[in-house]
Amino acid sequence: MAATGDMAFVVLLLLFSVHRAGRSHAFSIMNYLCNNGSSYALNSTYHSNVVSLLASLSANASSSAAVVGVGFANGTVGRAPDQTWGLALCRGDVVNGTACATCLALASGDVDVHCRGVKDVSVYYDRCLLRFSDKDFLAAGPDDPAAPVQYSPSLQVNVTVDPGRFVALAADLVGALAAWAARNSTARYAAGVMTTSAGEGFTTTEYDLVRNIYGLVQCTPDQSPEACLGCLGAFRDEMPAVFSGTAGGQINAVWCNLRFEVFLFYDSSPVVKLVAPPPAPPPSGASATVHGDAKRTRVAGNAATVVAIVLGVLVVILVSTFAIYLWRKAQVKQYVEEDNDAESLSFDLTTLRRATENFSEDNKLGHGGFGAVYKGFLPDGRQIAVKRLDKASGQGLKELRNELLLVAKLRHNNLAKLLGVCLKGQEKLLVYEYLPNRSLDTFLFVPERRQLLDWETRYRIIYGTARGLLYLHEDSQTRIIHRDLKASNILLDADMNPKISDFGLARLFTGDKTTTVTSQVVGTLGYMAPEYAVLGHLSVKLDVYSFGVLILEIVTGRRNTDMFESAGEESTILLSYVWDHWLRSTALETVDPSLDCQAPESEVLKCIHLGLLCVQENPADRPTMLDILVMLHGQSSSFAAPSKPAFAFTYGETTSSDERGNNESGGGGPDNRRGAAAAPQAFSLNGMSVSESFQPR
Repeated sequence: MAATGDMAFVVLLLLFSVHRAGRSHAFSIMNYLCNNGSSYALNSTYHSNVVSLLASLSANASSSAAVVGVGFANGTVGRAPDQTWGLALCRGDVVNGTACATCLALASGDVDVHCRGVKDVSVYYDRCLLRFSDKDFLAAGPDDPAAPVQYSPSLQVNVTVDPGRFVALAADLVGALAAWAARNSTARYAAGVMTTSAGEGFTTTEYDLVRNIYGLVQCTPDQSPEACLGCLGAFRDEMPAVFSGTAGGQINAVWCNLRFEVFLFYDSSPVVKLVAPPPAPPPSGASATVHGDAKRTRVAGNAATVVAIVLGVLVVILVSTFAIYLWRKAQVKQYVEEDNDAESLSFDLTTLRRATENFSEDNKLGHGGFGAVYKGFLPDGRQIAVKRLDKASGQGLKELRNELLLVAKLRHNNLAKLLGVCLKGQEKLLVYEYLPNRSLDTFLFVPERRQLLDWETRYRIIYGTARGLLYLHEDSQTRIIHRDLKASNILLDADMNPKISDFGLARLFTGDKTTTVTSQVVGTLGYMAPEYAVLGHLSVKLDVYSFGVLILEIVTGRRNTDMFESAGEESTILLSYVWDHWLRSTALETVDPSLDCQAPESEVLKCIHLGLLCVQENPADRPTMLDILVMLHGQSSSFAAPSKPAFAFTYGETTSSDERGNNESGGGGPDNRRGAAAAPQAFSLNGMSVSESFQPR
């Protein structure tokens, strides 16, 4: 019965993840263009100008979105020959300044990922676009024949019947939207829908019948109505040739852009609603013959009419009765169909035993907070990582349920992907995508492998982890605090891109709630913020603190629990060691020697500065993950000065967690004493996560 109950619980969770996912508001990159005419060095004046320009564009566009309702900015930085020009535009339905800044921060990050060192770059996200160049494209405007344009037909879904009429209707919709955006919107933005008549539509390779075509157009708001119409009109004329047969597509340019799909992809209400004209009727001579017969036999025709009416009434009654029957039966059938969907996410124990060679030690990748992780091969050739709950553990099932509840709903490039689950008897298993480079700690804290982490790779890991945390905190459907961010929970794919894993201790917040107090403090010693470790105060600033510790570990190549000799010949921990060097303006001396002075000093100092900002004692002083992403694209000279880190003490000052809680509460008033008393400590001293008791909340 217990096993049956566990399986039923998992099935319900999987169904929840499949059928209640809804529309995600995460930002997605659509395209990018690296105009490789010329390049620049990373520590050059041009690079500094680009960094400054991107930070300015993001700040000004987000301010514009909040004030005037459309996020738009352009500008220039520097002097020839290192002058750079830039433009940023958020989609017309992104009227929240924070959302605009988030999108532009992500777009700025993709400059380094995809077009690092290129002088002319365009990045197109679904909700924003960004371009900078060493040429003054702002002066040339939308009439510039050399302006980059990207055509992106949707190749995954094709129209199978009458594709010519489909793209013609899409072009008509774009034309109507262009007129509305140019004449009726100061934001030069419009979204709408074209709907076919009842019973009509288009079949595609993915949908049985499509009746709606959704469209969106936008120009930069500084254009005149005529210029906007001209820009969009030229693209509209190209649609039949570019998008013939496809069920969606987009044309991206800096000055104007358009998109159409068979699914709803924008967040605003449609301002243009069109009904498609019916298709031309096929030629037929049957009607003339029937008309002639009716004239010759009026009586027979009347009799046929009466019979048709009677039959019609009977059909209506039968159909209605049958519809009621189907409606009632659907309540049961729904669960059968959904159960079939869940089966696709369930794994057979025999399959997983064969895949891992019966969980052999040779296939063991490591050991987490509640069990071991094994590598395996499925019959179709896919590699997987299987997380196996320790049979002797009395806590792991709760963490596993929590992890399944959360991870099944998360979709982001910097989060580990859950493939499925298996619960059979005492075996409780999670199946993940296999990441060949395992976890960050297997490189960072192993001297022989640490040299494989050059600075560019480390910076990419810092940036990717920040993006994953931003998704958890702001862009997922439910705000999620990881609570156990550390090097061993950062997995690395074949290209050394980071993916946050192990959500067994994660905590979710519903609605607008962002903080709480918990009596069940769990996590890993060294990564936990003081207000959480001592008082049980839980907020997103806990993950920010952990991220700051992780940054300093990545820069120095040392664990946060390692001991260092200080200037006073006393042993100190990592945070104190870095802070002491920061105060003496010798922070570069803390950098991992294996980098061999190859890392750009400005980037290294920026990361150290950012790490110290994240580990400040007062959570209100720590930046948000959005602030962090913006800072990663800015210059450290604009950062606030950090204050002394929490838990910065020498070895002789180290106390137990209970003593530390008593000491701090003793000097902090009655509120602190109550918080410390209500927060029993459950730490890990060996890098493994520990939980006293946990329920998904």
